[in-house]
Parts: sequence; structure tokens; C-alpha cells
Amino acid sequence: MCNLNRSVYRVLFALTIPLLLLSSLGSPHANEVGLAERLIENLSGKIIEIVESDLSIEQKHENLESLFTKYANIKVISRAALGSKWRTISEKNRDKFSKAFTYYLIRKYGKQFEEFEGAKMFVERSADAGKRGILVSTRFIMPGSSPISVKWQLWSKASDLKLIDIIIEDISMLTMEREEIKNRLVLHGGNINSLIEELYDL
Repeated sequence: MCNLNRSVYRVLFALTIPLLLLSSLGSPHANEVGLAERLIENLSGKIIEIVESDLSIEQKHENLESLFTKYANIKVISRAALGSKWRTISEKNRDKFSKAFTYYLIRKYGKQFEEFEGAKMFVERSADAGKRGILVSTRFIMPGSSPISVKWQLWSKASDLKLIDIIIEDISMLTMEREEIKNRLVLHGGNINSLIEELYDL
């Protein structure tokens, strides 16, 4: 009887170990989704805090640029925006374009963020988008106007999760800017240095 009990315990133990291993393999993914939500809650809170502050426009832009540098994957965003041209330019010009593109984005979208003054953000759901990363769907409750749907796309490659796109009312910032940069590059005859100069003036 005692030997029988030992045999049963051994079988149960052998069956339990694979289940525990499977559970432990699945948990990092769940943790990453939760991390993405917390990251976006933190980021959006900081954006609203900057927008509602008494700082000058230039100071607000500087603070937003610091946030963008910290939370976004600037290299991935810049490469996607520039398209095939990225592969043909030097590392030095890639860095120059990334800095100019960041400057341009902050000045352009910083004006739009002013509309979020007094807003409250709620996370609606988060989803694994496969190779596209994690999508965190949120809704901003705006004072005196209709709520705004904002999706945040985060992506990671052997490093921390970083923001690579913001989708406002189903319009992708990255898709829109890719087309914008493509058209401007054509106007500059494919001259990357000329495009970089213009990005600081827009």
C-alpha cells in the first residue's frame, strides 16, 4: 500500500512539472502586456501634466522631447518614416535625420496635445499584435467634447518596450508621417541634407 502511494505521488509529480513549466513560460508575456499598460498610463499622465503646466511653449516642447526620447524607439520610427532611403545613407546622416525628425514631430504634435488639457485617460484593453508588438487601446475623456480613441503601439527587441506609433481615431501617426516625408524627399530631389534642414524650419 505504501509503495502504491509512492507510485501515485511520483506520477502526479511527473504530470505537474510540465504544467508548471508551461505556466512559467507564459507569464513573461502577460507581464509584458501589463508593463505596456503601466508605461502608457505613466506616459499619458506626464503628457497631460506638461500640457497643463504654466511653462512656455518652448519649455513644453523641450519636456515633450525628453519624454519622447525616453519612451519611444526613435531609430525604429525614423527608419520607418524615411523608408528605403534609410538604407542608402550614412550612419551620420541617419543620426542627423533622427534628431531633425524628432524636433519636427514634437513641434507638430505638441500643438495637438494642447487639446488634451483637462482630459482623463482610461485604458480600455491591451492586445498582443504579434510581430507588431503590443497595442494598448485607450480613451481620453475630453472636457466639452467627444471622447477620443488613442491606440499606442509598443515594440521590443531584446530590450525595454518602446513606443513606435500613436493611432488617433484609427489614423496612424507613423503611416501619415511616412507619406509626408516621402513627398518632401521628392520635392528635395532625394537630397537628405536638404530635407533635414527643412524639418527644423517646419
